[in-house]
Amino acid sequence: MDMISLISMLAAVAATLISTAVWQTTQRLEKRNLFLQLNERLMQPRLQEGRTLLRELIIDKTAADNLYSSNDRRDHWLISESIAMFDLLGLYVERKYVDEKLVLEEWGSQIALTYKRHGKPFLESRAAYLGWTPYPHYEKLGELALLDERRRGRNAETGE
Repeated sequence: MDMISLISMLAAVAATLISTAVWQTTQRLEKRNLFLQLNERLMQPRLQEGRTLLRELIIDKTAADNLYSSNDRRDHWLISESIAMFDLLGLYVERKYVDEKLVLEEWGSQIALTYKRHGKPFLESRAAYLGWTPYPHYEKLGELALLDERRRGRNAETGE
């Protein structure tokens, strides 16, 4: 092999390594930016209100059934919207569009607390009414958050 061939081969290897490093950095930045966008969305007052209503109004499946059958469904739709956003977050975690560890670090306690005591009865009520289970990614994310909370020695019942 002559010197020109060797230099060409080394240049090609270097270009490949640089391209790979740039691609990895870009992927990491895109994941971070997507997480920041989701975080901003989750912090919107409407979604915060929906999560608050979920914790305050849904204590069991009967409460969820009653809320849906009431004449004023505003609270129900706010709760549904907040759960739908957690469902989307769960889908993004499953597809690895966002980092699972980062999501659980930032939102795990909130998800675990709302899911176990309030989200599950809401989902059971909706499934009974619809005949199918809505928000499957929220369920998976909720269970994942509960496991993470236990692993960290936290009580998902009280948030402590």
